Amino acid sequence: MDAKSPAPLIPAALLVLCLAVAAAGVTWQAWDMFGPSRRPMLQGWDDSFYYFWLPSVVIDHDLDFSNQLAHSGTIQVRARDEGLAQPRTATGLLPNKYPPGWALGSLPFFLAAHATAPPGSTGFEPRYLLAVWFGQLLYAVAGLWFAIKIVARYFPLRTTTIAVLAGWLASPLVYYQSARLSMSHSQVFALATLAAWLALRILDGDGRSRMWALLGFCGALLVVTRNVALVYLALPAFAAATKLRSVKSAAWLAAGAAGPLAVQLAAWKILYGSWLVYSYGGERFDFAHLHVGDVLFSARHGWFYWHPLLLVGIVAFVFWAWRCAEGRAWLFSLAAIVGLNAAWPTWWLGSSFGHRGFEAATLFAMIGLAASFEAARARPLRRRALATVVALAIGWNLALFALFLTQRIPREAAVTYRETGRALAGWLGGGR
Repeated sequence: MDAKSPAPLIPAALLVLCLAVAAAGVTWQAWDMFGPSRRPMLQGWDDSFYYFWLPSVVIDHDLDFSNQLAHSGTIQVRARDEGLAQPRTATGLLPNKYPPGWALGSLPFFLAAHATAPPGSTGFEPRYLLAVWFGQLLYAVAGLWFAIKIVARYFPLRTTTIAVLAGWLASPLVYYQSARLSMSHSQVFALATLAAWLALRILDGDGRSRMWALLGFCGALLVVTRNVALVYLALPAFAAATKLRSVKSAAWLAAGAAGPLAVQLAAWKILYGSWLVYSYGGERFDFAHLHVGDVLFSARHGWFYWHPLLLVGIVAFVFWAWRCAEGRAWLFSLAAIVGLNAAWPTWWLGSSFGHRGFEAATLFAMIGLAASFEAARARPLRRRALATVVALAIGWNLALFALFLTQRIPREAAVTYRETGRALAGWLGGGR
């Protein structure tokens, strides 16, 4: 942006706001542990079973999750009892449908805490949870850093910074990268952006062995963190198809992927008795009954309904992406994740801040926002209008964030604009 053109937003103010929001989210979650309730910073079934891999393997040296489920205190009593009563797998163990990638990413931090833990520790003491949360915060920061590096490939750094920070503040990531780090979504965003950045480096001609190995590792870890995130490997696949020209590079790519994939295969074998398993049981994609309109526009966690600025970003991204090869690969990823989310039986994904199934697709909206800012740069009226829309969207999302954290709006049911307005008015007026 040239010196004569006023910035649509002030990056320093956005950065301060991001830090304040992240601090508020982390503090709110930490209150669970250090406040009156004194409960671990885990919030239910999904979070607990992502985490159970760590104490079960590192401390118990097995994959029997029954003692974690029975004694952790992270799951409500009724759900805990139902979980303990569910049928065992072929190997006699409790099933765990969630892949081990989140735990694998958290493992270095868990091990650091375990090295200084007293005998008899269970893995649910504050030192373990704080170490893991610190690691996941580092991943959240890394994801945003790589998002900036990716968008800056196409747009000026100032425009990029504005687009990434504003996109973050107006998206579901604001919740899942601060107050709910115990789910997979923050790590998925970090791995997806890192894999994309590596792929772009390779497309630019950096064919060093370590780049291929890192791409293999990140891509595999991404898939075993959240299986449907496979769709975000369209760009790495394009890079491989374009630049993979030697057996040596292919070997390094495979070697990098081998570790995370081996962990997943071994986990399935021990837990289910088979190397390849569909662990979600009766939950299956139904492509005959797609809920595309719902996952995007429904009051029940519709991606654009809850976070309308992302619609602006995605529309601009679609027009921008069609003009370059990597953009078309990203368009495939976007279409694929929309289709998969729309085909899932619980398309609203249960308790969710907006639609958490689009976590990595937020990068595409950030690119679209950057394209919008650049298009409006030389037109003062359009620039001011866009800045106003962005500011309102950020304010709206942060209001939702506060209402969601304090449970003044439902976490699973539909929440209309009118209901949100009433909840906000009641809160500001001194109500519950």
